Amino acid sequence: MKTLLFILLSWIVVNGLSAQNNHFADISVLSASKMQEERMKEKCLDSIWRAENIWNLGVLDMSGKPFKDLSVIESPRWAIWGYDLEKYFTSRMVYPKHMLTKNQAGYSIVMFSLDTLGLPHNVSILTTRHKDFDKEVIRLVKELPHCLPCRDKNGKRMECLYTVYVPFLPQHYRDRVKADSIAEENAKQSFVEWEAVSYFQDGKPGAAQDYITQRLVYDPSLLGDKQQIRGLYTIRINSYGEVYEADVVRSCGIQEWDNQVLEIIKDMPRWTPTINYYGKGEYRNSVWTTPIFFKKGEKTD
Repeated sequence: MKTLLFILLSWIVVNGLSAQNNHFADISVLSASKMQEERMKEKCLDSIWRAENIWNLGVLDMSGKPFKDLSVIESPRWAIWGYDLEKYFTSRMVYPKHMLTKNQAGYSIVMFSLDTLGLPHNVSILTTRHKDFDKEVIRLVKELPHCLPCRDKNGKRMECLYTVYVPFLPQHYRDRVKADSIAEENAKQSFVEWEAVSYFQDGKPGAAQDYITQRLVYDPSLLGDKQQIRGLYTIRINSYGEVYEADVVRSCGIQEWDNQVLEIIKDMPRWTPTINYYGKGEYRNSVWTTPIFFKKGEKTD
């Protein structure tokens, strides 16, 4: 009798758990379906808002008008966000908690000036769906790392305005937070700080060395019995890609030639600066050391 009762109770428990699991599975399916539906709604809303947008986005002159010909200027560029700052805002934002609870979507369009150091100032909201979105956008603008500033056709730094559309989409935000959480766990296993080193022109090995060598003018007869001599020089590049200092590490033995190398280095075109990809990403200073050879029969005055 006891055995029969045990079997009966076991059957009831197993079937109860099975039914419960099926119930949770149904909820999970409905939840996934609901999330997909929310994503589609948000995508539609975002599309409508973009179509209604009357503001000029991206880089503008200081009067607020788009440059007539973008090919004659260099637009501002951020280390890991390139020319598209919308990605910065959507990937770094913290959604206002009460707006997220209400599933409230919206957007803000922000304008700010960029000085010749590539730093933001004079932040203003052009239009918005809610003031709490504005607070978050303004916070993110103020925390922007410096960019490579706008430059005119002669390569001179210049001030400009920049305008960005920033969408606030609850389900897209939740998706991003979940993806960030997974990425953060993976990052804990890595102790390496990922950087892309600075490079000159096309980035080929020896590009800086070739640039200097091609511009040297010297009298090879001063080498005497030697076929070649070598000097070693450092090139210091700032976070804007500009050479700001050159030094002799090891002289070639002829001061006039050393001085010529230093002058060529100081007049070099801009480099692409080092990029550190951690967090918001930033440009960094860097130092290169390059050997320069002075050979017999290759150069004349």
